[in-house]
Amino acid sequence: MIRGTSDQPSIAVNGRFLSQSVTGVQRYAHELLNALDSLLASGEIKQIPVTVLTPPNVKSFPPWRALRAQPVGRNTGRLWEQVDLAIHARGALLFTPCGGAPIFHGRHVVTIHDAAPFATPLAYSRSYRIYYRGLQRLLARRAKHIVTVSQFSEQELTRVLHIPKSKVSYSWLSGEHILRINQDNTVIERNDLVRGNYVFAVGSDNPNKNLSGLIEAFSYLKDLKVPLVIAGDANASVFGKTERITGPVKVLGSVNDPELRSLYENAACFVFPSFYEGFGIPPLEALALGTPIIVSRAASLPEILGDAAVYCDPYSPRDIADRIRDVLGGSAPSRESLKSYASRFSWERCARETWDVLLRTLGEAG
Repeated sequence: MIRGTSDQPSIAVNGRFLSQSVTGVQRYAHELLNALDSLLASGEIKQIPVTVLTPPNVKSFPPWRALRAQPVGRNTGRLWEQVDLAIHARGALLFTPCGGAPIFHGRHVVTIHDAAPFATPLAYSRSYRIYYRGLQRLLARRAKHIVTVSQFSEQELTRVLHIPKSKVSYSWLSGEHILRINQDNTVIERNDLVRGNYVFAVGSDNPNKNLSGLIEAFSYLKDLKVPLVIAGDANASVFGKTERITGPVKVLGSVNDPELRSLYENAACFVFPSFYEGFGIPPLEALALGTPIIVSRAASLPEILGDAAVYCDPYSPRDIADRIRDVLGGSAPSRESLKSYASRFSWERCARETWDVLLRTLGEAG
């Protein structure tokens, strides 16, 4: 159990994400803590003990130098989060970077990435929607501060959770982690793809990702003879009515990070026609590799991607098709300018800004 005092403050981190497969929110947690660990180990930020509390089923731990990982409790999943974590984090400021958080822990900073369970309820299963709506309402009242990932999400959360803007801070994420990964080009050969001659998309079967609209768009592009390639997992326990993928598309399912980098880097362009995004890491990953991107003019995407993206109407498959045709015809910005734009975003900056929130909350709690 962590027992902080006013003289010796401490921070605990909800490490349940280490027991989960990596999607966007888990990616954020991994990269944020890796950057935080580097800053603490180098002495660039104020030194305060940080313990990452994890469920007992975590199989491996990152090679952190300053952060300490500690398995606690007997349970797993939500029960671990609500019971074991709350017990073992007692006395410390608790930071939850993604997912749920214990409602019976008063000294808490929690990251809520978006307001999607409220804004797009039909995209989620009934059980998921009910649980996370109720949990986020409780956390909004009990947490000392909420961190989110864009100005768009900040505005959405203050609106649906009825909390003052002063209780929410946002910090942009990054796609730079993709540059540290060595590409595995065998994924190109295995799937009979031609480098520079396919359109790439990633996404789960969440209806918010609008894969059906993207697939329908390809009915207007038959003359180009350029295939659509989609990578991503399904999760029926989280999402509601799922997309049915048919037509001229190659579905790869789950891919590892080296394969993902290769698919980005060798694509003619990357398309992300989402209806709703709190941030959107995949377009920044593509930009970091110099791949032209087409994204929807919706939610947070214009805020994050500025003039580096070509924008489409996510509700119009014809417009999505026209924008793909434009980019394949050479209308996108240069690859070097795309890389330069992506370099404005860094996990170090995200970690510094988040650390400032944690220190400020520690001071207020003390």
